[in-house]
Amino acid sequence: MANEIECALLGIDVGTSGTRALSVGPAGKLLAEAEAPIRHDHRAAGGIHEQDPDEWWQAVCSVAQRIAQNLKEEPGKAELRGVAVTSTSGTLVVADALGRTLRPAILYDDGRGVEIAAELNQQGGPQSARLGPSFSLVKAAWVKRHEPELWERTRYILSPSDWLCGKLTGEFGISDFTNALKLGYEPESASWIESVRTAGLPADRLPAVRRPGQPIGQVSKAVAAETGLPAGLPVLAGATDGMASVIASGASACGDANTTLGTTLVWKVLHNGKPAAHAGVYFHLHPGGLWVPGAASNTGLGSIRRPDALPGDSPAEMDRLAASFLPTPVVCYMLSGEGERFPFAHPKAESFVEGNPRDAAESYAAQLQSIAFVERWGYEILEGCGVRVGDAVFSTGAAAKSPVLSQLRANVLGKTVVLPRYPTAAFGAAILAATGSVFAGNIFEAIQSMTSIVESYPPSVELVPAFAAVYRSFRDACARRGYL
Repeated sequence: MANEIECALLGIDVGTSGTRALSVGPAGKLLAEAEAPIRHDHRAAGGIHEQDPDEWWQAVCSVAQRIAQNLKEEPGKAELRGVAVTSTSGTLVVADALGRTLRPAILYDDGRGVEIAAELNQQGGPQSARLGPSFSLVKAAWVKRHEPELWERTRYILSPSDWLCGKLTGEFGISDFTNALKLGYEPESASWIESVRTAGLPADRLPAVRRPGQPIGQVSKAVAAETGLPAGLPVLAGATDGMASVIASGASACGDANTTLGTTLVWKVLHNGKPAAHAGVYFHLHPGGLWVPGAASNTGLGSIRRPDALPGDSPAEMDRLAASFLPTPVVCYMLSGEGERFPFAHPKAESFVEGNPRDAAESYAAQLQSIAFVERWGYEILEGCGVRVGDAVFSTGAAAKSPVLSQLRANVLGKTVVLPRYPTAAFGAAILAATGSVFAGNIFEAIQSMTSIVESYPPSVELVPAFAAVYRSFRDACARRGYL
């Protein structure tokens, strides 16, 4: 292995609200980082949610240029050895034979495919996963049905990270088995499920599927100037942001759980063997061979509404003001749009608040509390599938560094919440880049070398019963609305 200062890995995460890039050494040292916002996010009636992939690419070029420049300015002039890209799971990109996108990307939480999902579930026969509108398979079937002229020009059906890797290498049509899962790929049998054929998706438009961290190409000369990355830099297969977050968290043993606290809420648990199916639960294969049952909600940081009357500008100050109200009897469920996919599926679900907050700080506290309650609900469902959830929950995502939210979650879950040093999907992508370019494909060796835990939050035993009582009220409030 090269000396750390001479070797750098680049991980890029394209999220709903922004793009982040990290460059790290093979021992986990942060060398450079950069961010760029995603400014245009289109939502409309009927559950529509779209973004322009060309803006993603502009953001990737921006962060890559800054990373490359920062590395040149490092005293040791660290040399990039590989790059991997992660992004949202279930988002659909359709492109022509030259890799040019034909329409805005249909995002993961776009709900327009409810009826098509129901049809495919009826026609597809026995399958390990029940399809929902969050599946890119359903979104592709929607495009085929409702935009037939555009569909005729479609050559590639891709995820965001698939398309972005294609932009880097100039070779489109390659995915990985985590991103391909919601397009209908079954990693256990290395084949496409029956619903892919039922939906009429031609085999020649489906991507070739690789293992995350596997080399898939090199940065082309044509984009080297755009990105600042060296031509010939190895591009490694990425993963969904949820899987990248699991990897970044340091979770590596059966029973290790990971919650990603981003725009949405994502659950993952490492498991030996494939557990029983359940609505809303899907089953990723970890690059290291373990199964990773998981799920994703539409609630999360993106659905929190900051009360105008709440003083303090920083998230830390807002958390501090809210902490004195926890637990609060005010219960709520917050959604940024219409519809929920997990822990319950309801296409018309809406936000609600029950109770009267005394002031803006308690209103904010109730919203933080609701995130912890939804998280607990999700893990209860996974346990009902036979998944053992251990005593520690590894945290990643934008809100993972909040001490108030971490302690709140520990008290609600009755488990120790742990915080890795770099709790981001971009860091997980960097580990994938290292796996294929430095660690000879051994993902667990890469995780062990590059991750570390910096903080732990055990539950406050005296508060666990009080939170449990409010949690029951929360579940009752959901049940009254048919959110079961």
